[in-house]
Order: sequence, then structure tokens, then C-alpha cells
Amino acid sequence: MKNKALYTLLIILVQSLHTTALNAQRSTPTEQINPYRIVERCTLHGISLLNNLDTYLSGYNYTGAGYYFNHENLRNAHTGNYNWKYLTTFSATLGYTKQQSNSQFTLLASRYWSGYHPFRVSNRLQLWTGAQIQLAGGALYVPANGNNMVSVKMRTALAATGIAIYRLPVRQHTIDLRYRIDIPLAGIMFSPEFGQSYYEIFGLGNTHGVIKFAHPLNSPSWQHTLSADIPIGNNTLRIAYTANLYQSKVNSLRTHIYNHSFAIGFAKTIYKIKRKDSMKAYSPLL
Repeated sequence: MKNKALYTLLIILVQSLHTTALNAQRSTPTEQINPYRIVERCTLHGISLLNNLDTYLSGYNYTGAGYYFNHENLRNAHTGNYNWKYLTTFSATLGYTKQQSNSQFTLLASRYWSGYHPFRVSNRLQLWTGAQIQLAGGALYVPANGNNMVSVKMRTALAATGIAIYRLPVRQHTIDLRYRIDIPLAGIMFSPEFGQSYYEIFGLGNTHGVIKFAHPLNSPSWQHTLSADIPIGNNTLRIAYTANLYQSKVNSLRTHIYNHSFAIGFAKTIYKIKRKDSMKAYSPLL
């Protein structure tokens, strides 16, 4: 009887361990992943080639170069079937330009909030279409100017945006090629009148006409980015070219800021959990 009871206890223990192992397999983190918590982050550093014209400061073009920074977060939007993508982008440029013997310092920054609906065209190609909210600002500073030394740039806009993603097989790897275009459609912008000083605006309160409605006729601008994600071991190297082409003609002032940036960095996909920790997961791109 004692051996039979011991044998029965051993059978129960083995079955209990087997059930526990099966439950552990069924509750792996991969199967419990919440798509809303998957985030792809990428930080890029590079150089910018600048061509600036602002008739508030000068009637000449200033050309030069500067430092470029870009950071973006891509995740699935919190909808019922996770059929939308949400992209936030922050970029900044600090540049130095010249026109003959005169120098100009450039500081630009922008923040974009974008929402996309993806469409799968084939196993290798996806097209995303969506809308975007843009917030951009900065300043151009010419120390040699006597009165008007600084031109401040501030604008916000609602834009149309789209992304094309193509998976290019190269030997045993896949390179993700991505093209994104952003076109502002309507918004508001700040611009002084020709010859109006900032002291008149902010000191004396002469603000009439400095806030203008921006649209493609008086501010034809766009931005497009071409990037390649190249797998290197367990990392993903991203190489990107961005052309941010801003133009405006309001209050008898003409402005263009052409910013061509070449940048490189690493993209990584993380899974955000409640302890504010992260673990590797799959990419929400494709």
C-alpha cells in the first residue's frame, strides 16, 4: 500500500509539472503583446545644407551648413482593430550661413503629429495615407544688421501626408525603403510688415496684420524624406535624406528656407510595459 501511494503521488506530481509547463508555454510574452504598446523609435544625426532668403533681413541669399537632429516614434493607434499608425516627429537644425562677408545664424525646429491608414499593395509594398498637424518655428539672426537683426518664424498647419514602404530583398536580408511626403494645406503664420520692428509689435502692441492665414498660394511648402533601414546584426541602421522646402510671400516680404539634410542613426523597436521597462518585439512597419 505504501509503494502504491508513493507511486500515485509521483504520477500526480509529474502531471502537475507537465500542466505548469504547458501553461507557461501558452502565456509567453509574444502572445500577450498588446499592439498599442509596440513603439519603433529612431534618432538621427547629420548635416544640413541651407539656402535662406528673408527680405525682412536682406535681399540676398545666404548659404551654408549646420547640424541636423531628428527623432521619431511610430506606433499602432489605439483603435479597435489597430488599423491606424501614429507617428510623432521632432526635428531641429542649427546652422551657419554666409553672403559674401555677412554671416547669418539659423535655428529651426518642428514638431509633427501624423496619423496614417495603411494599405497593403503587395507582399513587398505598402502605401500609407493620412493627415498631419505641424508646429514649426525658429529664427534667422544677422549680427551685421543695424536695426532688424532677427527674423522670427512661427507657423502651424494642417497637412496631407503619405508614406510608401518597399521591402527590398538583398541576399539573405531585407532592406526597408521608405518615402514620406508632407504638404501643408492650411494654417496660420506670424509675419511682421515690411520695415516693422519687433518693438512695435511686442512693445507697443501694434499687432494688426501680423497673423496671416497660410495656404499653398502664399506659402507653397513641402517636406519629403527618403530613408533606408539596413539590418546589421541585431540592429537596424537607418540612412535618410530629408528636403524641407519652406516658402512664403506675405506682408510684402518674401522668405524661403531650403534645408537639405543627410542623417544616419539607429532604429529600434521596443515594447512598453507598465514598469516603464522595455523588451524587443516585432516591427509595426510591415
